[in-house]
Amino acid sequence: MNKNALELYFICGSSNTDENLLTVVEKALDAGVTMFQLREKGSRALEGAELMEAASKIKELCNSYEVPFIIDDDYTLAEEIGADGVHIGQDDIEPQNLPPYFDDKIIGLSVGNAEELASSNLEKVSYIGTGPVYATLSKADAGKAIKPKGLADMRRLIGDMPMVAIGGITPDNYMACLENGADGICIISAIANAPDINAAVNRFL
Repeated sequence: MNKNALELYFICGSSNTDENLLTVVEKALDAGVTMFQLREKGSRALEGAELMEAASKIKELCNSYEVPFIIDDDYTLAEEIGADGVHIGQDDIEPQNLPPYFDDKIIGLSVGNAEELASSNLEKVSYIGTGPVYATLSKADAGKAIKPKGLADMRRLIGDMPMVAIGGITPDNYMACLENGADGICIISAIANAPDINAAVNRFL
């Protein structure tokens, strides 16, 4: 994959914003985010036909802005709507066991530390998401913050493989992520909850 797509990777779902999800996504795309992941988790997560409809509309939006559209965890949904890829965690399906549809798609894998890296099969993985770099409330199961040093350690282990930083990233600390080996940053709340999404995105760009 083109690692430039990871520059400003926006992740959002219905539980991450009080606004209409499609409105938030369109504002973020228009402001310049370079990749989008639909992550439907939490008490207000869409399901069934509603989820399928929303994902299909977001796919159309991403296509119109020529931004890769990734689905979190739900590889069946990703295949059904023709998403550009899927992002999976350590407790999800093994990357090599994904359906053939994903052979030429983007596959992201969460890898938080050296132990997880050692147990991960990266043969089909396009990029890894590493973190949480800083403490975060956006993911209840995020784990302990690894700090920028954790990114630097991971970069030494993975060489040139694309890597994106995630977790508690703000306009005040994102440069430390890039300076310690990340090719880009994942943002959830700093964009999803921003009163002015365009201004929020531009602070990272």
